[in-house]
Amino acid sequence: MQMQLDTIRQEYEFDCLNRGHSSNTMRAYRTALRQFLEFTHKHDVEFAADLTTPVVRAFAAECMQTLSPAGAHARLRVLRSFLNWATEEGYFAKSPMARVPLPRLKQKMLDAVSAQDMKKLILAAQNSPSPIKLQALLAVLYDTGLRVSELWNLELRDILPTQCLMIREGKGGKDRIVPISRPTLKLIHRYIRDERPESSLSNLFLVDEYSSYSNVSIYKLLERLCKRAKVKRYSPHAFRRGFAVNYIRNGGDQFTLMRVLGHTTITMTNRYAMLNISDVQDVHRRVSPFASLK
Repeated sequence: MQMQLDTIRQEYEFDCLNRGHSSNTMRAYRTALRQFLEFTHKHDVEFAADLTTPVVRAFAAECMQTLSPAGAHARLRVLRSFLNWATEEGYFAKSPMARVPLPRLKQKMLDAVSAQDMKKLILAAQNSPSPIKLQALLAVLYDTGLRVSELWNLELRDILPTQCLMIREGKGGKDRIVPISRPTLKLIHRYIRDERPESSLSNLFLVDEYSSYSNVSIYKLLERLCKRAKVKRYSPHAFRRGFAVNYIRNGGDQFTLMRVLGHTTITMTNRYAMLNISDVQDVHRRVSPFASLK
C-alpha cells in the first residue's frame, strides 16, 4: 500500500505534539511542511514512493531563491527533521534529503542590549505612568534572558522563595528554574505591592486589571520605551542576547548559561553569547601565555 505524503505529514505532527513541542514550533513546522507539499503537488509527487532526492533538491533551490538564507535554512531544517523521522518510521529506505545540504549561514554579531543602553531604558521607565512595572519588566528580561513568551506567561506563583523563577512549558514544553538577582526580586515585589492592579488574572505582568501582555504588546511597549530613551530599537530577543553576552563577560560559564536559557545544545548558546573583538582582546591580554612570561 502506497502512503500519501500528506498522511505521513499528519502522523509527524501528531508525534511532535506528543513530544510536547510548543504552539510556536508547531506553527513553524506546519507552515514549512504545507509549502513543501504544495511544491510536491505541483510536481505530481503525491506518494512517498515518488519522492526522490532531485525533487527535494529542487525544493531547496526554490527556497534559496525566494527566501533569505536564514529563512531557507529554517524551512529546510524542518523538512530534514520530517524526512529523517519518516525514514525512521519505515516510509523511506533512506532519507531523500540525505544528500541535500542545508544552506550555509554567515555567522554575524547579533543585536544585544548593552549595559549603557539598559541604564538609559531604566531611566526612561522612571518617567512613565507605571515606572516600577516597567523597571521590573526590563530587569526580568535583562537578568534572566527569558523568551518573550516566557515573560508574559509568568504567574505570581512562579516567584519562588528560593530567589528563582519557575518557567513553565518553555520552548519544547519544558519546565526550568531560572535564578534572579536580589535587585530584580525587590523590583518585582515593589511592583506587586504598589502598582499591580487587583485582578482575577494570575499573570505577573498586567496591562490592566482585565488584560495581560502578549508578544505583540511587549514588542510595542519596548518600542515606545526605546524611543523615549533615545536608544536603538531593541526587540525582546535583544535583551536575551544582552543577558547572555554579559553573563559570559562577567565570568559565567557556557554550560550554566545553556541551562538558564533553556537551550538543548551548546551550539545555540554560543550563538547567543558571541563576544565582540574587544572582549576577545581583553581575555587575551589577561591569559596570553607569552605575555605572562617573566
